[in-house]
Amino acid sequence: MNRRQALQLAGLCVGSLAVPGIGSTDVRAASDCANGPFERTYSGATVNIAHLDRKRGRKEGSKKRSGPASPASEREMESLQSNAERGRHGRRSRNEERADEDDEGLSIHDEYDGVGAEGTRGGVPSDSQIATGRSKNVHALNQQIAVFNKRSGNQQLKVQLEDLFEPVIDEPEGGFAYGYPFVFDPRARYDRNEDRFVIAAVQYEPGITADGEIVDREEQEEGKEPGEEEGKEGDSEPLQRPPKGWWCIAVSDNSNPNGKWHVYRIPPLNNEGLVDYPTLGLDRDAVYLAQNFFGEEFEVTMVTLDKEAMYDGRDVTANHFTALDNPDVANEDFTVQPALQPFSGGSDGTFYLVDSVFPSPTASALTLWEVTDPVNDPSLDCFTVDVEEFAYPPTARQPNSEKRIDTLGTRLMNADYNDGSLWTAHTIQYDWNGDGNAVAAIKWYEIDTEAREVVRSGVYGDPDRSYFIPTVGSDGDSTVITHNVSGPDTFPRMDVLGRNGDDRGDDGNEGNDDENGWRSVVVQDGESRYDYGEGEDVMRWGDYNGVSLDPDERTFWTVSQYSPDINIDPDAEERDPYHTRIAEISLDD
Repeated sequence: MNRRQALQLAGLCVGSLAVPGIGSTDVRAASDCANGPFERTYSGATVNIAHLDRKRGRKEGSKKRSGPASPASEREMESLQSNAERGRHGRRSRNEERADEDDEGLSIHDEYDGVGAEGTRGGVPSDSQIATGRSKNVHALNQQIAVFNKRSGNQQLKVQLEDLFEPVIDEPEGGFAYGYPFVFDPRARYDRNEDRFVIAAVQYEPGITADGEIVDREEQEEGKEPGEEEGKEGDSEPLQRPPKGWWCIAVSDNSNPNGKWHVYRIPPLNNEGLVDYPTLGLDRDAVYLAQNFFGEEFEVTMVTLDKEAMYDGRDVTANHFTALDNPDVANEDFTVQPALQPFSGGSDGTFYLVDSVFPSPTASALTLWEVTDPVNDPSLDCFTVDVEEFAYPPTARQPNSEKRIDTLGTRLMNADYNDGSLWTAHTIQYDWNGDGNAVAAIKWYEIDTEAREVVRSGVYGDPDRSYFIPTVGSDGDSTVITHNVSGPDTFPRMDVLGRNGDDRGDDGNEGNDDENGWRSVVVQDGESRYDYGEGEDVMRWGDYNGVSLDPDERTFWTVSQYSPDINIDPDAEERDPYHTRIAEISLDD
């Protein structure tokens, strides 16, 4: 079994879990959590995205992928664009009533479609993110960003990710393997303390063998040697150029995303391999990037960046940490999520990161990471937080199709910090009836960062559907979770949960009801089965959703993808498209 299959399939045959709730509160301080810090300095550039011309007619990669391993072909783009007006959902204003508004006070206000597959190169998944400013919404996805008037829903601008970062991307000797820089996996945040938009992504330049063959992302994730043929381990070809990758990060010059951005490209210290699944966070003084790095050995790496210098467009001091690993847990740390923490941390506080260790086949711990003085003299410590045992979730069923939807495992989707509480969530396997028929469900956590323990947690979902890819936003008083739902009678759709701080209920309550304080609303129903073909049995979905607290701190903006009323024959050349929905959410009381 290769590395990718192991990550996808681990835990699928494990039996039911114990009754949900918080685990032991025993916390063990760890030492030797990582290598570093290693200080480096990076120069950037400034671009005005209002002046960026859309580039057309590039040489696109011809191979189709189930993920964003290579761009869609020209034929795929033509097919997708021909469907652009089919199934399109218009804007609803806050003055329009919704029949599906929750009776308990979870409301949807302004909502409209974001960029869908037809407005991209056709790559899946969407990797949708949203950052909400005073008057604009920035929607980031594979492989572009778009700016919307957040009230009218009018799209004001759209640029491709590689155009945004072009001034800091050097063309390698022999040219780009795909004909242009391949920039993907975007993350988006709004710094409410500084009124700035921040966008992060990664650039991957695949390796090339002596025979001119491309070493693509899938081969890197599977741990194959360059040029190794399927089923022939160790039979590899020498490289004329190794694979490399970089973090890419951009920050708006002010609160207007339609103007100037300061852009940077940050390499990992050992840049020979695949940078993948970047994560983004920030506090008062620093911006934090982490990633899963597939090189000779898998490792998680992280870097702190001087926020003041970056926001001014000056040379930026970076401090790298490599080989992040909690030595007190046997399981592997995976997908470390930096918090969104704009009003604390920094030079005179503590910044928090968290990850869910990989289940093999089960796990019962999170790792809490703490950074102090991130710019001048950074230190990184890790602590074990015991939780209820969890296992890798099964894929989700959908109507009218034998193809399953990828629920993306047990990695945490994001982390949001407010006033001593760190909120996060992931997807787990859960057997509601104890009959061996487990489904994917949402496990959420509130961590007391001072005590370094989970103070509240629970499972959300129901026995008949899968709930997955939960992304959390919190303002200290209210919390929302954007997620997806799919089942034998439910096409893949977008839902939102919400709860107030005084509606927390008892620890560990489960079920699709209000006993645990959660309210639920369907933002956008799925309207057809999702099958983009390519011979895949599991349809890549997500890989994550977006939540952004409005700067007025009264509502949340969310984005996710859903399956529109468009069915493409799986044997056709074009892909079955996804659409995305942007919605403003509030808890009325």
